[in-house]
Amino acid sequence: MIQPVDADRVRSWFEESRAVEHYAAAAVRLGLWESEQRVFQQVFAPEDRILDVGCGAGRISFGLWRLGFGHVSGVDYSRAMVVQARELATEQECLFDFQVADARQLPDGDGSRDGAIFGFNGLMQIPGRECRRAALRELARVVRPGGFFVFSTHDRALKKELSWWQQEAMRWRTNRRNPVLVEYGDRVFENPEGKIFMHLPERTEVLEDLASAGWTHCEDHLRSELANESAAVRSFSDECRFWIAQRR
Repeated sequence: MIQPVDADRVRSWFEESRAVEHYAAAAVRLGLWESEQRVFQQVFAPEDRILDVGCGAGRISFGLWRLGFGHVSGVDYSRAMVVQARELATEQECLFDFQVADARQLPDGDGSRDGAIFGFNGLMQIPGRECRRAALRELARVVRPGGFFVFSTHDRALKKELSWWQQEAMRWRTNRRNPVLVEYGDRVFENPEGKIFMHLPERTEVLEDLASAGWTHCEDHLRSELANESAAVRSFSDECRFWIAQRR
């Protein structure tokens, strides 16, 4: 029997050496995207206590450190990624802490963070809408009232995606969908860096999830509206949507 993708399977893909090497290379050579830097500096101050969720090998954490942010901690569900982030932190003499943690059960105390980041579409790599909502509720627990949460997602309503999703909708209606997928909007990609699970939402879905979990939507923008990214960034990641939300 084919088992649907779950959190443990997603974690196993991020434990593979080729995935770890890919994210480690990005942490060292790519750094923050221009769009990320603009958004982070818009909503966070260097003295803020920031939680980098789904930190991978530490690309965003190290980018913030280079910008003068001094109180960032990273968590990731993959132990291999955390080990790599710690090694890179030692090499770069960065004192940031990295821990293994599930986004649905964070080690931080209530209201202990001024803000949080779930970068590189990481929230949407959690299978199951209720599991993603659980992560949003947990982030609302650890971020103080008034604090900000920045994250990114893909968007299946983008014009270039519409044809594919029309075909996918037909597959779901006629019971020909990929049996490992749980919800409409789910996809599994495979590339030289390994397999990736991703849920591609529509904007209304994200707004509903934020509201249900104690967040107020502030603004959202496509990455291309924020910056003309380098070829290296565009090669690393397709178009995505940045979201800024505030803890109620």
